[in-house]
Amino acid sequence: MRLLLLAFRSSWLVLLSLVVIGAIGGMATLSLIALVHQTLSEPAPQSLRLPALFAGSCALVLMSQVGAQCLQIRLSNSTIARLRYELCTRIMTAPLAKLEAVGSHRLLESLGGDVNAITGVLTGFPSVCANLTVLICGMGYLASLSLPVAGCVILVAGVGVASYLLGLKIAKGYIRQAREDRDELFKQTRALVYGIKELKGNRSRCLDFFYGVLLPADTKMRKNVIVGSSIQGLAHSAGRVCLFLGIGALLFVWPSWYSVSRATLTGYTLTILYLTQPLGAILGWLPTINAASIALTKIDSLGLSIDDSEEQTLCTVMPPFESIRLQGVTYRYTSPDGKGFALGPIDLTVSSGEELFIAGGNGSGKTTLAKVLIGLYSPDEGHVMLNGQVVSKETRNNYRQLFSTVFVEGHVFDRLLGVELEQEKLRHFATLLGIEKYVDVETGHFSSQNLSRGQHKRLALLVACMDDRPILVFDEWAAEQDPGFKEIFYKQILPELRKQGKTVVAITHDDRYFSAADRVLKLLDGQLEWAAKEMAA
Repeated sequence: MRLLLLAFRSSWLVLLSLVVIGAIGGMATLSLIALVHQTLSEPAPQSLRLPALFAGSCALVLMSQVGAQCLQIRLSNSTIARLRYELCTRIMTAPLAKLEAVGSHRLLESLGGDVNAITGVLTGFPSVCANLTVLICGMGYLASLSLPVAGCVILVAGVGVASYLLGLKIAKGYIRQAREDRDELFKQTRALVYGIKELKGNRSRCLDFFYGVLLPADTKMRKNVIVGSSIQGLAHSAGRVCLFLGIGALLFVWPSWYSVSRATLTGYTLTILYLTQPLGAILGWLPTINAASIALTKIDSLGLSIDDSEEQTLCTVMPPFESIRLQGVTYRYTSPDGKGFALGPIDLTVSSGEELFIAGGNGSGKTTLAKVLIGLYSPDEGHVMLNGQVVSKETRNNYRQLFSTVFVEGHVFDRLLGVELEQEKLRHFATLLGIEKYVDVETGHFSSQNLSRGQHKRLALLVACMDDRPILVFDEWAAEQDPGFKEIFYKQILPELRKQGKTVVAITHDDRYFSAADRVLKLLDGQLEWAAKEMAA
């Protein structure tokens, strides 16, 4: 039902047209059966009326099928596009902490596998409309021949359908578990791709991963798929067998109870035999509803509710940045290994034009502090204040527009986005950072293939500089640079940014360059241990 509502919202006119065309096609198909029965039951026709009706029905069936297929393609693609759009919108507006808790492998699988699973329902929808019409009209035709026969057929078909639905209900549990297993398999295949260097360098690790992690995940999913699909197939066969048992009873039992003419018996048999095809098609379509229902449930389980989304409207003019103050800020989270961590309480002020360095050991909370500072994390306690005003949920997205960031595992898109292309500025930074051969100055496109991690981060720095935001935040940018580019970063780029009036917050371990900062803060276990401007002298 939810899927039909989604399709209705995507294109209600196309959906309605599909229902009407499917019904017309179904009635035209059934009229062919009636014409065949009439022709076999009567003497050879002397007029062209029946052949003309037969030809007209054939033409109507053909046109309805072609029209339904064209509309189905449009409906399925528009519905899938709308669903993908809504899911992408939820991802873009969801709090970062929630996305990190969900995991990238689950998000990617829902964007790909779950959205595609819904396609099967929409693809079969036109034929279901036609087949349902054929069934209804066929039962009506049987009732016109003999009401008791029609009642018996409905009873037998009902038993077959009930047994099939019971099988589907049992199979759904296995199919749902297989979908859960697919998340784990996708997670491990991503680990295979991204960790291939580590696996190739250690044969024991490679074999342990392949036979102890990857294959068991695949086997578990495969077993559930096989069991679920086998139950579905068995239920489908049982449903069809019930129909053939009904035909057998009609041919061999019914005539012994009631006197039935051969012509009438032929009409019963032809009609029921034909109705097995549309009924089988409808039964065969039902498993796709199971898959789509599981996919929609899986998408919902991501927890990316519209109610939790962050305001995305942007003000047309940003207020000038004067200062940012973290007042009693605390942020807590639980790491994947189950250990809790708390940042804060933190009291910190960052002023316009300042260059602030943040130091500290691994796990001390430096990156978490940066994410709170730039508005990616919302503090559990305390406030982030911009120019003396509290940053609220409604204004947080506007607040983020003050920052350009380069994270340790940051992503670089294949082109400049959201900024005007300034070719001279782009050429200047590309040359300064030694990545000019990877940058197309004319178009603003990048070639990021076969880049080292250091080159990748230099490309990310170039993008941050081109963004021209008042505040730049660098998360251990220099950690993977050779000494020459470290020197360029601290002695050329940071002074150039200072001349432009930019504010810089840099997470760094390079104590030999602390003199470049106005202040150096140190974090230890989520607490500011000291703030020593004199150590930067």
